[in-house]
Amino acid sequence: MTIDEAIRDLLNVSADIQGVAVLGPEGDVIAAGPGAVAADLATTTRRLWGAAAARAAVLAESPLDYVVVRDAGGTVAMLAARGRRIAAVTGPRPAVGLLLFDLRTCLGDAFAAEEGQ
Repeated sequence: MTIDEAIRDLLNVSADIQGVAVLGPEGDVIAAGPGAVAADLATTTRRLWGAAAARAAVLAESPLDYVVVRDAGGTVAMLAARGRRIAAVTGPRPAVGLLLFDLRTCLGDAFAAEEGQ
């Protein structure tokens, strides 16, 4: 499965997601969809992930593997796995546990062939 196919599958199973971006180890966008919402995710997620990772380090907590930020209008969720990150923007009140599961599955599907799985 390609990255674009994995994103398409993610968008088909998660009606809450309005935009998604897969980022490489350096925070560069590898793939995104749909439209302009995803284009803004790279810069936003780099800053948000950096702030959350710095805070986790100050608190001497385990390495960061996900971040979820909610407000009245929606949620930004980011997850790190396999040396990459995935970020999604949703509408209000998504099922966060399911959203994180779907993001992890998308990353696994997108890079399974590359990793020999």
